[in-house]
Amino acid sequence: MNPRYLLLVLAAVLATLVTPQVAAQSSSSQWQFSIAPYLWAAGMDGTMTVAAVEEEIDVPFSDVISNLDFALMGHFDMRNDRWVLSSDLIFVDLGQSEDVGAGTVTAGIDMTLLELVGGYRVSPAVALLAGARWVDMGASLRYTGELIDPDADVGKSWIDPLVGVNVFAPLSDRWWIGLRGDVGGFGVGSELTWQAYADVGFRASGLVSIILGYHALDMDYEDGDGLHYFGLDLMISGPQLGVVFTLSLIHI
Repeated sequence: MNPRYLLLVLAAVLATLVTPQVAAQSSSSQWQFSIAPYLWAAGMDGTMTVAAVEEEIDVPFSDVISNLDFALMGHFDMRNDRWVLSSDLIFVDLGQSEDVGAGTVTAGIDMTLLELVGGYRVSPAVALLAGARWVDMGASLRYTGELIDPDADVGKSWIDPLVGVNVFAPLSDRWWIGLRGDVGGFGVGSELTWQAYADVGFRASGLVSIILGYHALDMDYEDGDGLHYFGLDLMISGPQLGVVFTLSLIHI
């Protein structure tokens, strides 16, 4: 089964199992605000093509530290008994070099992802999501060899509409599990993008929670032709660890 559909199926099954448990929780008009800095220990796998030069991207987690120049990751959301509004920011700066024939190819990626999503809870456990993800990417290829010495740089940005589902399943007053899946692009920005995330959370106090999960994001994008062609087929995946701070509760 295609990965982007697998999570949706799991979410539907899980929601069926846990809805009776969470339905007992009282509905509320309170808005809860939270912010969560996190670390996504992700590896990258795929290909990047700039002009006529294609470079394979293979950066496992064991190499992330040596290839990572800078990273910034954080999540913010606000929610009540029915509505969910969230944003997520990821900025990474990665590079990799590889010997090819008589020369060396160096590939670099500066990537910013900003996601804005709204959701509506169709049940206490399940929220349907819709929104957009803005992707800004600067990519470069450097080839240094005996015969040629070309450089290729490109900067691209696009917006992907997305739809998805989120499941939140409390296991006790302190523990929960969550699933999220979304799919987007549809040729508006990228050809296709999908994302899947599963986590386990622990509420350490009324203000602080810890989450540990696994996150995967896939993008398939292409634009231009000839010397102006840019293509990216990229999977970013790995474990994710975050701390959630609940900022306030406002009764509306």
